[in-house]
Amino acid sequence: MRGLLSVPAAVLFCLLAAPAAGWAAEPTAPPYCRSARLDGARVGTSVVLEHDNRTYTKIVTRLTLDVPQSWPLSRDLLLSENSDRYATAMACLTRTGGREQRRWSEWRAAHPEVTWKGDHVRVVYRAHAWANEYHSDIDVGLWRLRVGARYWTVRLMVPPALARARWERISVDPGTPGAEWARPSPTGGTGATALIWQPKGTAAKGDAAASKGRDGAAKGDAAASEGRDGAAKGDAAASEGRDGAAKGDAAASEGREGAAKGDAASKGRAAVVEPRPVPAVVVGIKPAWQRSWSAQNGRLSALGLDFLGRLLWACLVSALLLVAARRYLRRPGTATADQSRTLANLRRWAGAAVGVYALVCADLLIEQGFTHFAAWPGFGDQLFIEYGLALFAVLVLFEVAGWSRWWALGACMALNPVVAISAVRLSHRLLGMGGALSAQIALSFCFVAVTLLAFTAALWRIAADGRLLPESRRFPGRDRMLRPGVAGPAVLAATTVIGVCYALAERRDWLRASWLSDATVHAYGPDRLEDYAWQAMWAVSFLQELVIGNQAWLLTAVAVLAALRAWRLPGSPTPLADPGDRLLFLTFFAVTVGLSGGTHLADALPTGLWIPLNMLALYGTTALLARRSVLAQPFVLSGRPLATVAGPRARTRLLRKSRAYREIHAELRRLDQGLFGDEPPQRDALERRLEKLHDWPANVPPAGHDRLPAKISVVDAALALGPRDDWWGNGRRGALFALIPGLPAAVLGAWAWGIRGEAWQDTLSDMAGMPALVFDFLYWMVTWAAAGFVLGALWRALPGRRGAVKAIPVTAAFAVPAGLDALVGWFLDESTSNFPLQLSMMLLVLTVTGIMLDFDTFGGERRYWQSRMGLLLSVYQMRYYSLQVAYVIAQIIAMITIWQFFTEPDVVPAQGGTPPDAGGG
Repeated sequence: MRGLLSVPAAVLFCLLAAPAAGWAAEPTAPPYCRSARLDGARVGTSVVLEHDNRTYTKIVTRLTLDVPQSWPLSRDLLLSENSDRYATAMACLTRTGGREQRRWSEWRAAHPEVTWKGDHVRVVYRAHAWANEYHSDIDVGLWRLRVGARYWTVRLMVPPALARARWERISVDPGTPGAEWARPSPTGGTGATALIWQPKGTAAKGDAAASKGRDGAAKGDAAASEGRDGAAKGDAAASEGRDGAAKGDAAASEGREGAAKGDAASKGRAAVVEPRPVPAVVVGIKPAWQRSWSAQNGRLSALGLDFLGRLLWACLVSALLLVAARRYLRRPGTATADQSRTLANLRRWAGAAVGVYALVCADLLIEQGFTHFAAWPGFGDQLFIEYGLALFAVLVLFEVAGWSRWWALGACMALNPVVAISAVRLSHRLLGMGGALSAQIALSFCFVAVTLLAFTAALWRIAADGRLLPESRRFPGRDRMLRPGVAGPAVLAATTVIGVCYALAERRDWLRASWLSDATVHAYGPDRLEDYAWQAMWAVSFLQELVIGNQAWLLTAVAVLAALRAWRLPGSPTPLADPGDRLLFLTFFAVTVGLSGGTHLADALPTGLWIPLNMLALYGTTALLARRSVLAQPFVLSGRPLATVAGPRARTRLLRKSRAYREIHAELRRLDQGLFGDEPPQRDALERRLEKLHDWPANVPPAGHDRLPAKISVVDAALALGPRDDWWGNGRRGALFALIPGLPAAVLGAWAWGIRGEAWQDTLSDMAGMPALVFDFLYWMVTWAAAGFVLGALWRALPGRRGAVKAIPVTAAFAVPAGLDALVGWFLDESTSNFPLQLSMMLLVLTVTGIMLDFDTFGGERRYWQSRMGLLLSVYQMRYYSLQVAYVIAQIIAMITIWQFFTEPDVVPAQGGTPPDAGGG
């Protein structure tokens, strides 16, 4: 029944959406375009909607023009793209509304290709756009896409100068599942979904004359034949027949002359072509629900769900921090000063994180709410909203920093919104438009500078209270302080660099949108200044989103590390043994190492689900495999696990025995190879020494000794303990070592996500693209360091005898949630190609880190060896090392192969603001 009812509705929609006429009315071209001389131009255009493996549908168009040299502006196309004459000629060929319109939705990888082709000039114009604006007209090339809730329409917009040109081919490929309807009916198609129109124009005057001449010749021949037939009827009609034959011959001659004239006229038909009707192509599309939902991310409901998802993520993390703090408070004993400070910071940031995320992400929701219930807020209203939210976010960060020296600066910032609005409303009369713009830009980047300062101060305060920073050089034994005299110039320099990058991006964006506008008209200058004013206002929101919204997880990570350092139990083998440490440690993995998935269809609603998924993945992989770890194996006599004797004294004894173990095995290898002196060593004696190395002091008297398991050597036991005496020390060494392979991996990650392929154009176009590229590099560096910390902290509970094997469970904990996220992306038809690269990079970084931790375990013997490689060969007994090298090389080759052939970023539109003359939003 629903299907039957949907048919009349679809038909009614088609009738309402279809154009009133099947052919376009002939528009009027500007006089400077000389459109009468473009009648001989040949035009072909196509548009393709690419839905697959993308968050937003990509609209790709191509326009091919063969412009005759007789057109007065044809040679202007050969000039520089910055030339005003070039812009005038190109605007005549590609625009429908003159030269004053701006196209903010159209993107071009390069300028149109212009080549001289003898009697004509060929222009190839390529452009693309993204279907990401609800109920808006997206103009790209000669096409206009209208995005609706369920249906989209693609319409051909014929430039007035090309209305009389020869349109040879028009192609529309709406992608899967195809078009719902098309007006007028296409003349053909290609592939599974593409529609083609090949207009058939009226014949040229020469062709019509030739046809008429040939018809006359045929009539003449017929008359001559009839005359000859009449002559044969008899002598009485002979004269009449001859007269008829003569008339027929005359008519034939006249017809042949007409044919000759028509053929001669047809040769010059290019100059006298009749107007050819251009079909007003309109295609209706019902896209897949995934692309339809993504295109509606600007609606109030979609913004509300996205805001709710971000807020839920912050609330979930804050709840975990508060629960862990309560567990610490339940521990018996009195908290030390360090523990009290770190716990206070943990609880303070847990409460502030929710407010900070809400303030940073609420601007679009508030502005869209005004639009939905009242009207689009003007410049002054948006200025108050943007600056007001930014002010409160900065004050919250200053409160987390908790230093009185910063409150004076924060109080001065409270006057910024009032001063900014007054500058905009009053300085037009006092300073002029340029002066008002300068004042606003200064105030906006003052907000940016204070945002950087507040974020740095909060991060420094949490790290210093947790003893994560080195002590002060000037005052030994005291915390290193963040001095305003040092922080101020550093923040000012960073703000200057960000401002320059932002200004260059704004200039590129303006030139991209107005590249065919007439820069000589009076309105061009004020329009550009107005665009600068809007972008300067949005700079506060964009850059706060970049600094706070995208990097606030760093504050969470540092607060968690500070609490773990201060509250860890001395005898705990791993952070998973204590309930408080376990909850914070799993939260640290989910926030810093685990893939921050859940953002699909341009909506962050399910993002919070990936926090418990990452926590369960790490706990599950370690808990399931903990019994297979070396330290979980029991002694032969007592049956107790080796972890019961994993203290500092046990490490010292195992390291001493491990050296003897390796030396004895070296002697046995030389004996097998015949490399010995005058008196060969006795194998029995060497084997008895090896047997004694497995003896261990008894755990419980009166037994004299216990024995290590038969499959566990003293080298295996020493490597299982790690390079330090507790899990915190192992974690720190792991984080330090992970930075070495993490540096090239971070460069590769930043390249793949921000530079490779189409991503570079998006980085250049985004207002905060270049600073975001730097933050992406820092993000990957922190991710690899955090992964190394997790590997080192769990070292004693991980299975395997060598570091390369211990890296596999941590990689698996990262891969399981990431694989689920990729599976969701596959179901939603979004790009998942970067998942193999992420997984291969994580495995490679952790493998190299594990090998370096093995080396560092015996780092005390370094002075006895000529090189680090010799010590490593001794630790791994050469043959094991060969396997490790082959394993690492295989990972490098696999990662390069994945990066080169299978990886392509899911490029999305730059998250810049829309200027007011483009419709707001």
